[in-house]
Amino acid sequence: MHYRVPSVPSRRIAKRSALLFRPYLWMLALLLAVVVVASALQLLPVLVIARIVNTIEAASNTVGAPEDATREILKYGLLAGSMFLGAGLLSVAQTLITQRIGQGVMYAMRTRLHTHLQRQSLNFHTENQTGEILSRVTTDVNQVEQAVTITLAEFMVNMVTLLIAVGLMFYLDWRIALLAAASLPLWIIPTKRIGNFQRRLRKEWQEESATMASHLEETLSVSGAMLVKSFGRQEYETERFEHSNARLRRLSIQRVMAGRWFNMATELFGSVALIAVFVVGGVAVLNDGVDLGTVVAFSVLVQRVFQPFATIARVNTTLISSLALFERVFEYLDRPVELIESPDARVLEAPRGHVRMEGVTFAYPGAETPSLADVDFEVLPGQMAALVGPSGAGKTTMTYLLQRFYDPDRGRVTIDGTDLRDLSLQSLAATVGAVMQETFLFHNTLRENIRYGRLDATDGELLAAAAIAGLGDLLRELPEGLDTVVGERGYRLSGGQKQRVAIARAVLKDPPVLIFDEATASLDTRLEREIRDATTRLARGRTTVVIAHRLSTVLEADVIYVFDNARVVERGTHAELLAADGLYAALYHEQFAEAGEMEDRQVDAEAPVASDTASPPALAQVD
Repeated sequence: MHYRVPSVPSRRIAKRSALLFRPYLWMLALLLAVVVVASALQLLPVLVIARIVNTIEAASNTVGAPEDATREILKYGLLAGSMFLGAGLLSVAQTLITQRIGQGVMYAMRTRLHTHLQRQSLNFHTENQTGEILSRVTTDVNQVEQAVTITLAEFMVNMVTLLIAVGLMFYLDWRIALLAAASLPLWIIPTKRIGNFQRRLRKEWQEESATMASHLEETLSVSGAMLVKSFGRQEYETERFEHSNARLRRLSIQRVMAGRWFNMATELFGSVALIAVFVVGGVAVLNDGVDLGTVVAFSVLVQRVFQPFATIARVNTTLISSLALFERVFEYLDRPVELIESPDARVLEAPRGHVRMEGVTFAYPGAETPSLADVDFEVLPGQMAALVGPSGAGKTTMTYLLQRFYDPDRGRVTIDGTDLRDLSLQSLAATVGAVMQETFLFHNTLRENIRYGRLDATDGELLAAAAIAGLGDLLRELPEGLDTVVGERGYRLSGGQKQRVAIARAVLKDPPVLIFDEATASLDTRLEREIRDATTRLARGRTTVVIAHRLSTVLEADVIYVFDNARVVERGTHAELLAADGLYAALYHEQFAEAGEMEDRQVDAEAPVASDTASPPALAQVD
């Protein structure tokens, strides 16, 4: 068996884990009191048993008066039964207290972990697989719950039982007790070593389980399943899964067998100790005047000592190994929050939507070159700004900074003159809305997906927003209307329908500043025009920043910003930029002019809509 010391000392993790119980100190004290009384009531009958045995022995050696001995035995039996009944009732109270403590700790841990992950920047979610995150939040925390609510209480109960049992043994006969108790410390070192070994195995098992969860989340989702089938990679994915599954099997067997060998040794040791008590006790009865009841009581106590001791040894290894779970949870809790809300964060009252970037430079973590370099940008209240340029030029990155998914490395982003870092996150979210190219819908009804824009919206307001987004015909066609379930990520809807739902959600939110990634390049021209009309209605009266793929959008814009290599290289109106004969003019002649001619031909022909997946030429794709 290979043993390796865990990277983080167990004592440090255990101390930090213990601090989670600080709010429940009074309940822990109550639990300890209940455990002490219950354990005493479980063990004190041993003394009664000794009295019964001695009464029987004395009666058997005395002529006459068996009725007195019988009454004594019945009295002692009733007393022992009452003790066991009291211990049973207290065990119920013990379970209730344990669950209150354990579930309280788990509730606080889950809430704290979820809140902390919600505060992480977008970078956290791009660095970590969804399956890995879900594994730590659900599987790891659930197994910590078992360690807290079951194992910890079991450890406390058996420790108190052990101490009381050893005390009773010394009360009966210190010589035999000393012989029995002297061997107990010999198990401390192997218990610790086995516990650390199982902690390492458990951490490896959790990591491999998280890897498997990530793999399943990717390949069994709608998008992943379509990709696997499209490329015929079912056998390849099966082999990947079997490799992970085989490692989980090996680690599980190692964990179980390491604990089983230790448990076997502990059980064997307890059996040998019981035999030793009968041998030593028998000799003492014959030569030293020790009564038979004491030996019988010792035999019961030895079993009651080594049973909790074996349990403590097992529970101790479980607790030590469960530190791996706490360690994995603490790894997430220790991640710094990159986007911190200022203690005196402001709330924008009646925002006008004046958006500015001043000397903004930003690079994604780990990137060698910046995605935005010394960018100056301004959109006046109520204006529409179109962002154009080659893919990867920095357009989408700029919209991320406007929503404060990231903070700039240099410079600042402001709304109405206030740095976004000085605004409350809730105020910023209420001020800036977005309809992005990749529309995300929850596996829920149309009603709840649209209502996500404003949770307190009425059904009338929902229908009005849907009408503005052009969803009226769709709702009339669907038998269940707003109660129609859209499927995972909205896969039961077409691309255009999903886009309309996203627009309806933004209409309901009614933000003063709207970011729109004009995601209509994959739609046919007529459907694109319907979406554009809905977008125009949405943008009316608010500041709008559009990543433009269509000529019509560029022509409608009040100001156009041309991006190239992370910089704004040109700005102005359509006519001004064409006259400048720079990058914009080149892009226009290469792509926009052709797209405009195609649109004109399709409008003249009044071509029917065949599908919403045709792809007319577009200026640029999302960065």
